[in-house]
Amino acid sequence: MSPRPMRAVVECVPWQPARYRYLLHVALTGSERDTAPHPVLTVIQKNPSLADATRSDPTAGKVEAWARRHGFAAIIYVNLFALRSPDPCAVNDVGEAEAIGAENDAAIARACAAADVIVAAWGNPNGIDAARYAARSAAVRRHLEATGYALHRVGALTRLGFPRHGLHWNGSAPLHRWR
Repeated sequence: MSPRPMRAVVECVPWQPARYRYLLHVALTGSERDTAPHPVLTVIQKNPSLADATRSDPTAGKVEAWARRHGFAAIIYVNLFALRSPDPCAVNDVGEAEAIGAENDAAIARACAAADVIVAAWGNPNGIDAARYAARSAAVRRHLEATGYALHRVGALTRLGFPRHGLHWNGSAPLHRWR
C-alpha cells in the first residue's frame, strides 16, 4: 500500500498558473484529522512565488510542517500582493493596483472569513519599495482589525517590526496574538 499524500489542493485561484495567484487552499492529509472537523489556518504572506495547484515550494513546505505540528489540518494562503513572482522586487515594476491585483482584497476577506486562526506572515520588504510595502501592510492590518479579525504571528517580529515570513518559521516557534 502506498503512503497517502501529505497535502491536497482544495482550491487555487486561478487554478492554472497565471500572472496572479489570489488564493491557495491546501488540506494537510495523512492524519486522523482528515475526517474530523479541523481548524483552518489562513496565512497572509508577501507575494506568491511558485506554489500553485500542482506544486509546492519551500515556503509552503515550512508553513505546512509548522501547521501540522500545531494541530491545523488546512491552510489558506493569501498575500499582500497577488502578483506572482519568485522575486518580490517584481512588485516595484508595476503600479500599486496592478501589484495588489484586482481580486486580491476579496480573496483575503474570503480566506479570513473561513479561518479559525489568521497569521500575518509577510516578513520584511526584501527589495519591495519600503513606503509601498509599509502602506500596504498597514492597510491590510487596519482593515482586518476593523472587521473584527484577530491577527496572529509566528515567533518574534523581524528587526524591522514585521511579522516573520513563513519561510523563516521553525516547528517550535509559538503562535502569538499580534497587537
